Amino acid sequence: MTLGTDIEVHAGDLVFDGRDLVLVTGLDALAQSLRNRVLTPLGSDRYDTRYGLDVRALFTGPLASAGAARDVLRLNLVRAVGTDPRVREVSDVLVRPAAEAGRRDAWAAEVRLVTVDGTATALDVEVGP
Repeated sequence: MTLGTDIEVHAGDLVFDGRDLVLVTGLDALAQSLRNRVLTPLGSDRYDTRYGLDVRALFTGPLASAGAARDVLRLNLVRAVGTDPRVREVSDVLVRPAAEAGRRDAWAAEVRLVTVDGTATALDVEVGP
């Protein structure tokens, strides 16, 4: 299985080179796809309600502590990223408050994974309401 090819998207917009769409392949295509999956609220894709990341409890429900919120996010990131068939293994998820990066209402995460072709890589993403 290859890691695929996709149309490049930047900040929600298609990327063009003149009149041609720009394509991303390999690890770049996987990273773009995983970032889109993580930034899509779980259940909001009408064609696949299992697609996306569930963060409702982080921003709307009462959690006992910041540690509990971090654990919920970590588990949901493993589920969201691990369901992509191009991901063999999610080896680690590091989560920290994005306030360290200047935002008070978000979390920064680094998801370390191994692809089906054995390549180890990491996905950096910021999750917030």
